[in-house]
Amino acid sequence: MTVTKTLTEGLLHVESFGEGEDVFMLHGWGMHSAYWQTVVDELQKDFRVHCIDLPGHGHSDYQGEQQLPAFIERIMQTVDNTTTKPFSLIGWSLGGLLSQQLVHEFPGRVNNLVLIASSPSFVQREAWQHATSESILNGFADSLLRDYRATLNRFLAIQVLGSDKQKQELIKLKERLYSRGDPDPIALQAGLTLLQSVDLRDQLSAINIPVMLLGGERDTLVPITALQAMAEQLAESETHIIKGAGHAPFISHQNEVIQHCRAFLLS
Repeated sequence: MTVTKTLTEGLLHVESFGEGEDVFMLHGWGMHSAYWQTVVDELQKDFRVHCIDLPGHGHSDYQGEQQLPAFIERIMQTVDNTTTKPFSLIGWSLGGLLSQQLVHEFPGRVNNLVLIASSPSFVQREAWQHATSESILNGFADSLLRDYRATLNRFLAIQVLGSDKQKQELIKLKERLYSRGDPDPIALQAGLTLLQSVDLRDQLSAINIPVMLLGGERDTLVPITALQAMAEQLAESETHIIKGAGHAPFISHQNEVIQHCRAFLLS
């Protein structure tokens, strides 16, 4: 196993594992890249896997990113410092939203895209009811400044809601939450604003690379109908629903997620 860690001034923290073709992984809101470890342990047998901490999360500092282009710019600066070759991309939740925009802005750089429990719009909009209500995310935004730790714990509880391994999954999520220190509260606010405001539905049909959609059968944040609607717009996609899983299927049903990811990336 080859492991390298990079934290260069101005760049995001990235940890790289294994050898082979490059695969980058982007985590969800309030989390950090250590959540990927069980997936990385298997994928590194076939790939060079790079796990990035988003701005203000994990070991990455926050430099005032507010809008989507600023997040994408910093991610790509980090990617370009790691490799100049085309790569595969795996994004979970907010990381999947960022991944969709990255593919749109940098055509030709991404070979394959895996979206885990992710969506082009995380709130309900006209002709898009496959999401949570805006009031729920507004409630998180209101409580963030008062007590961001309590807000993160509430968000973890929603992520495991409905999972048939809810108790075990919540324990694992909580154990890792602060293992890299506290996230920056302003970065949390900025990320939540992205989840509230960004709508990438019109860009889906322009994605012309293979896409795999992975979702949990009982996910209340990104329901199955969202993945079905996305598949109808994508030029080339496959969809896998993990039975009994919630919003973090790679935690609760890691073997199934790993099998799907490996088969897709090796195809």
